[in-house]
Amino acid sequence: MTPVEILATCAPADYQDWQWQQRNTLQSADDLLKAFPGLRGTAQLSNIVQHLGTRKVGITPYFASLIETDALGCPLPDDPLWRQVAPLWPAHTHNQHVPGNAFAYDGTAENWELPGEMVTPICQHKYDNRVLVRTANICHAYCQFCYEALRTLERNSQKQAFRKSEWQLTLDYLVAHPEVDEVILSGGEPLMLSDRRLDELLASLRAHRPEIIIRLHTRALTFNPYRITDELLAVLEKWNVNALGLHISHSREISEAFIDATMRLRKAVPVLFANMPLLAGINDNYPQLKTLCMRLYGLGIVPHYLYQFMPFSPGAEYFCTPLRSGIALVAQMKRRLSNLAVPEFVLPHREGKYSVPLDLDKPAARLHQDESGNEFMHFTNWQDAHCVFPQ
Repeated sequence: MTPVEILATCAPADYQDWQWQQRNTLQSADDLLKAFPGLRGTAQLSNIVQHLGTRKVGITPYFASLIETDALGCPLPDDPLWRQVAPLWPAHTHNQHVPGNAFAYDGTAENWELPGEMVTPICQHKYDNRVLVRTANICHAYCQFCYEALRTLERNSQKQAFRKSEWQLTLDYLVAHPEVDEVILSGGEPLMLSDRRLDELLASLRAHRPEIIIRLHTRALTFNPYRITDELLAVLEKWNVNALGLHISHSREISEAFIDATMRLRKAVPVLFANMPLLAGINDNYPQLKTLCMRLYGLGIVPHYLYQFMPFSPGAEYFCTPLRSGIALVAQMKRRLSNLAVPEFVLPHREGKYSVPLDLDKPAARLHQDESGNEFMHFTNWQDAHCVFPQ
């Protein structure tokens, strides 16, 4: 039964139940063949099966219904949604880099967490005023390029799962460190927690640090927008969740269900923003990035970060784009789009993010003083013209 047939035969109350979506996630070769019968006998399926021994694959029926197929029901290999959730490249043996690529994923290299930063098994304190809490090691569906692959994609993950005892240690740490102004609930996927469990976590967080800023990161609106229930909205509003970061990669993820979930979230959470990975063959071109960012902006979601793809992530050679391409794309957007619709181009690094300057090929901005001590800034403007401030 194809995703379209599932939608046609399933009762809407079931299909729009986020837990039904999770129970019916496509996780095996048999699941994929039922949804996409045209996959049988293809190189695509062969590559996916090679990965299934060590790697999780998960696609909700909702997201599967957005994937474009041919007349036989086989996903188009270049479909930008399918490419995100299906490991279509040949599998390589773990612990062995791809020849010629020193940054390929090997199942052991860590992109983001330095040991000294993990102040509890689930709490990372990298930046001065904020911590990140890993509230879950699982997701609604699985991005095959995940930079937290060692936590989420690996079937035999060695990463510590969320436990009540570690949460209490985290709360104690926050009480002892008043310089921490913000807590970011991430994962995996924090909205894999039930409304009741999330309510308990937020209640205890507010009890220990009533004034702290709470941010939550999710990809639920892409993979399972039905997760945005009335009960969830009540929990977010009750405990004053200050900001919600949406992870998204392509404009086709902005469906009617996505839009409906966004409109409802805007009533409960003051700040909505989006983080986007720059992915080859998916969004590494100006028309797509423009469409994605302008649509987000129109929905009241600020396009915040465009992330350069991380090394040591699955599909490193499949998804990675040259840094120069990212710089050129964002520079083009900066000149042509509304400023609130232009994301910051960010280089992720285990020592911390770096905002990439967009004028690497131009003389850097120069600040100097004249004999009277007046300051002058020389810079290149959005039309590539040399300017001086004050004129």
